[in-house]
Parts: sequence; structure tokens; C-alpha cells
Amino acid sequence: MDQHLTYIFAANIFLTFIDATVGYYAAPAVALLVGTDEEEVGRTVLSVRRLLSWVVTLYMFFNCLAYFDNKEWLLYFTTAVLAVDITAQLLLFRKVIGRRGR
Repeated sequence: MDQHLTYIFAANIFLTFIDATVGYYAAPAVALLVGTDEEEVGRTVLSVRRLLSWVVTLYMFFNCLAYFDNKEWLLYFTTAVLAVDITAQLLLFRKVIGRRGR
């Protein structure tokens, strides 16, 4: 197995943790887009944070599948999806927080 795949595999693990962390802290911003009622926002935040565990599970599943089955294209695809997900969350968080003035 190529050594660069090992580096990408390890990088994807860290990217998954970064994605989960950003998602956890961006959940209130996502909730503000959904509704304005405080109770509704609270439920949405909890739902988004519960969904994060499933997203992390899927990212790690595909990361491990790609690495251990030596599917280079899937490893690169997983990396790209993680990068786009993190970027989208950061942009959404920045847009909502900038609009709300916090």
C-alpha cells in the first residue's frame, strides 16, 4: 500500500474530528436559519448535534473502507467531501453570525 494513502487516511481522521467540532459549534447558527422560536431553536440544535454522530460514523466508515480496500478514488472523494462540508459549515456560520450581529 502506498505511503501517501496512509497520510491521507490519517488526515481524514483529523478532518472528521474538525468537521464534528465545527458542526457542534455551528449548530446554533443552523438552528437560527430554521426558526425564531426559542424552543424550536433548542430542539433543532439538539437534532443537528445528534445527526453529527451519524455523519462522523459515515465519514469514518468510508475512510476505513477506502483505505483498507485500497480504493484510492474513494479516499480522495471522502477527503473532498470532508473539505467541502467543513467549508460550507464555516461559511454558513459566518453568514448567520454576521447577519445577527453576534
